Amino acid sequence: RLGSTQTRDSTYQPHHALHRPPSPAELTTSHLVAAGAHLGHARQHSHRSALPLVYGTRAGISYIDLRQTLPALRRAAQVVKGVVERDGKVLFVGSLKGTEQAVWINAHRLGENGYGVTKWLPGTISNAKEVFGWSEIPAPPAAATAEEGTGANRGRRSPASAAPKMTPLSFKPDLLVLLSPTLNRHALREATQNQVPTIGLVDTDLDPRSVTYAIPANDDSPRAVELIAGVLGMAGKDGLRAKHER
Repeated sequence: RLGSTQTRDSTYQPHHALHRPPSPAELTTSHLVAAGAHLGHARQHSHRSALPLVYGTRAGISYIDLRQTLPALRRAAQVVKGVVERDGKVLFVGSLKGTEQAVWINAHRLGENGYGVTKWLPGTISNAKEVFGWSEIPAPPAAATAEEGTGANRGRRSPASAAPKMTPLSFKPDLLVLLSPTLNRHALREATQNQVPTIGLVDTDLDPRSVTYAIPANDDSPRAVELIAGVLGMAGKDGLRAKHER
């Protein structure tokens, strides 16, 4: 059979990463390349421990080996699914400008098991009572996704999704997803000190040993962050469905 096998459904569309991300099984290296996940930092800024994740350099720029990114991302997706299925709490943390929607949409996909923050407050895990007092943490705002409706109903909150989540005396999530670890070093440090497992996008300037489950990828690209967060969010959604079916 001659000719292209690419169709409208399989063609990469940037907005699909946010509203219709692929599942971990459907994800390919083509998606990652199109999102710019392979672009690393300048060679002189590369961390020594990240060198095994580098495919090569060109024009002084390090390129991430996506053959390692794909299985690492699928492994992290299984971790998210397992945590949610066992009724664990997953906290998405992303401070990169332009990725705020990705944080809220994917936290919302996890339902009552999902939380999201775009600005980390030191002490959120280790000193939650003093940081939040007796206030309430609002639930992630209902995001307009393709599967949740369009038109006039898009973006509206249901009474259940608008209900705030009570702040516990010690807010300790079961899993921390760091979409921009270099911008949230305080969050990474707190999670490590409190034995909270972490999933993080690891660029070439970061030690991959600093997170529990490292995903080699460009953490400076909003498209790459949206794609990877979407894959993890869809895995968490599958875990939520499995939890409700039990």
